[in-house]
Amino acid sequence: MKFCPQCGAQNKDEAKFCVDCGADIQNIASAQPKTETPQPQATPQSSGEKKTWVAPLLNVIGGLLLYALSGIGHALYLKLYNRAAIIGALGLLISAVSFTIMCFYDGSALYILSCIGIGIMIYSAYDAYKCSQAINEGRELPALFGMRPESMSRGKATGIAVVALVLFIVALAAFVASPTVTDATSASLADNIISDSSSDDIITDADDTSSSSDDKTKSNDDKSKSSDDEGVQIKISYPGEWSASVGDESRSTSYKGTGDDVIKIDSSKYDVIAAAVQKTDGGSDKLKVKIIRDGDTLDSESTTEDFGVVTVSATL
Repeated sequence: MKFCPQCGAQNKDEAKFCVDCGADIQNIASAQPKTETPQPQATPQSSGEKKTWVAPLLNVIGGLLLYALSGIGHALYLKLYNRAAIIGALGLLISAVSFTIMCFYDGSALYILSCIGIGIMIYSAYDAYKCSQAINEGRELPALFGMRPESMSRGKATGIAVVALVLFIVALAAFVASPTVTDATSASLADNIISDSSSDDIITDADDTSSSSDDKTKSNDDKSKSSDDEGVQIKISYPGEWSASVGDESRSTSYKGTGDDVIKIDSSKYDVIAAAVQKTDGGSDKLKVKIIRDGDTLDSESTTEDFGVVTVSATL
């Protein structure tokens, strides 16, 4: 048997490279047996024998959880830590780029990066299989992405993985801190445009409180469908679904609807009227909102943005 001068691992006589650290041992002489009469014993199985399916399976499981874990089989089963560090660094870089893209864009680039990450996972599983075969046969380990990780120092491979980890953490923090627009937050923003006062700021006058409570419980059945231009009206022109908040600083009424609609306003209750209308279906059609009094347009705004919000206001 041969003993590796670098790590001390036991190898077969015909092995050219160490089964544990990959060092070149082809010029190392086999250990000479002692002259004493050997005691009869069962021939032990080589400590370097590896099952060819274990490391690939671990890599696939790890890669499905996180691209950076695509080399976990190399580290845990084959003890090829440099290879595991290189594969992990590539996985972390793919994840970091994905988070960076999600901060600013949403498109096909993420699908391409996902395909690259899956490709790294599959390649790492194949490499683990070939490494297991090479270890069992005492051959040189195959190249990884054209590199020989075994020729690197342990510190250099670890440094590459640490740099990739730092980039991943920075990208993840940027993604978490970036503003994410959702239906709920957009709707909340639309309501806050009308009134940012808390519930403690609502007028406590009995008549006003009763009126505000009635306004907030209105449904679409309370909206006027009349095409008459008399009085104050909020005209909404949009083919899709929308939600609206109408009122002033002290009270507001919420509406939901689909398609063009007209909301009639009791002008005796307001000195200033404001409305915030938002697309809730994410459509790209134009949303146009007008405040009309006796046929005259007091304010008019529009948007074509997905989940866009239109605000209009006027003094009555």
